[in-house]
Amino acid sequence: MLMGGSASGTTGLGNDTRTAQQLAEDNAITATIRSRYAQDSAIGAARLSVETYMGTVTLKGTVPSFAVRDRAVSIARNTDKVRSVNNQIAVNTNNKQ
Repeated sequence: MLMGGSASGTTGLGNDTRTAQQLAEDNAITATIRSRYAQDSAIGAARLSVETYMGTVTLKGTVPSFAVRDRAVSIARNTDKVRSVNNQIAVNTNNKQ
């Protein structure tokens, strides 16, 4: 039986070697970035995926412009306790969101 817990922003949960404190910090980073994205009119509509592991944030999804992508990366980089950002955001200028 699987008991409750937050898998938000985690990968490989069965092999996760983070301490409870590291997991809590990563979840807090993810939640903060998601909240900031939701408050931003350009980014909020983009539905970006945000995952954090050991302070490294991975961003995935598609945005309508390079400016939106750069803003999303900047918000993530300027969030407390973020060590690095793995930007996997695609830009599709042909499909305005």
